[in-house]
Amino acid sequence: MPFAGRRYWQERTKLTLKAVVAACAAWLAAKHLAGHPQPYFAPLAALLGVFPTVVRSVTESLAYGAGFLIGAGVAIPVGLLIGPTTLGIAVVVLVSLMLAGWRRLGGQSSQVAFTALFALLFGGHHVTDYVWPRLGDVGIGLAVGLAVNAMIFPPLYLRRGEHAVRDLRVALAEAVETLAEDVLDPDEWDSLWGERESYLMSVQRQARYSIEQGQSSMRANPRARWWGFRLRWGHVPDQWVAAHQLNALDNAVSCTRSIAGTLRLAMDGGEDEMALDPAFRRGYGALLHKHADLVERLVEPPDEEDFAEAERMQDELEEPHLGPATDVAGLLDPSKEMLRLSRLLLDQLRDYPS
Repeated sequence: MPFAGRRYWQERTKLTLKAVVAACAAWLAAKHLAGHPQPYFAPLAALLGVFPTVVRSVTESLAYGAGFLIGAGVAIPVGLLIGPTTLGIAVVVLVSLMLAGWRRLGGQSSQVAFTALFALLFGGHHVTDYVWPRLGDVGIGLAVGLAVNAMIFPPLYLRRGEHAVRDLRVALAEAVETLAEDVLDPDEWDSLWGERESYLMSVQRQARYSIEQGQSSMRANPRARWWGFRLRWGHVPDQWVAAHQLNALDNAVSCTRSIAGTLRLAMDGGEDEMALDPAFRRGYGALLHKHADLVERLVEPPDEEDFAEAERMQDELEEPHLGPATDVAGLLDPSKEMLRLSRLLLDQLRDYPS
């Protein structure tokens, strides 16, 4: 099994076992400590405390608790005044669905109508006698679920951001390499660039998700203090360094895609003024090959001599385009635009955080 798949199932197994422990512990606590004969809301609520990150567990638990309170608040007056009749059901569903539109409830908004209707139908005119024990079950379940998730292997995704940035760096280097060949021979490499660009965008989205998940796993996590101590001594990757690296790579990806777009504009424009000089193509293709090499070596990072060579190649290509007489009236000069973008790309690579 590939490493990524094995890691996924390991994490999934841990999360499942914690959910089992939380549900059983919540049931036993509500049944034997609180004395509720059938505390079926306790294990249901406990499951909400077991999410991949502690902070999300807290968020979902609070949203569920709020949804339950709102639903109960709707059901109580309707049950006392109208009861479990057709009119009562209509009023409960109407009011609860309107209140469920509160955005703070997020994915738990459906609990408002579910709780209100459940309490009305099972509690009837004695809805308060039904709601109060259920409210205790929910409180016990949420507390047990959060405690289990916080104390038993609270998840930290510290390596995911580092791995995702590495994957994006590799994908960007391959994309720039392909674009360099596209500059030299657009007819042959155009379809390959489309595949590279699509893959690059996919890896970029996955990298952003991994960074956000890693940072989220640090919040409200008891293990974060210990890992933060190790972080200061360089034993674990810094999520914020990885986030800065991702921002730099995002800008580099934007520059690369803009270069490709300008090249397509030059090829599809159909104007003689838009055509790229063959000598410029050869020089610019060599420059992009150099940029691809710099991207591959960002992990080191590259020596200043490597940047100096890329700077020299950039200057040589820019020199014939520096004067105002080189501008094409009323048209975008694709050569100058591509040089401007490759200059921005070089600056992003030079400032890449290490």
